[in-house]
Amino acid sequence: MSSWQVAAVLHPDPRAYRVALVADALVNEQHARFDVLAMLEAADFGVVVLPPSDFAISTIAGIVEYVIDDLVDYRSNGYRVVVIGTSAITQYGVWLDVVNAEMTRRALDTFEGFDIVGSTSEGFQAFLDASVPLALTGI
Repeated sequence: MSSWQVAAVLHPDPRAYRVALVADALVNEQHARFDVLAMLEAADFGVVVLPPSDFAISTIAGIVEYVIDDLVDYRSNGYRVVVIGTSAITQYGVWLDVVNAEMTRRALDTFEGFDIVGSTSEGFQAFLDASVPLALTGI
């Protein structure tokens, strides 16, 4: 048994090694035709929400940097990290330009993403089920 498997047995992660950066509008408003948060919870995803993308926050780059620190750390430890947003609002509701710029600055691949616009609950569920986090594959 590898050290991460031992750690997973001793300290199981209730998120099942899945974390989603989710648009505030999908968590706190009705921008989807289905309950995104409930589906993420049922799929054992942890959720991270940044301030709404229509706020004029002069320090957003610093806020995003700290969030990216955590998300990159999760991903480097085998978590599946995704971005769930909506093209119906500015920056997909997740400050996507700032998030992607921070990933580029670090010379890292951007996170896998899902645009809720035009999607169905079945399509969203298929996205959530599309891959197993590396931490659970034994690789």
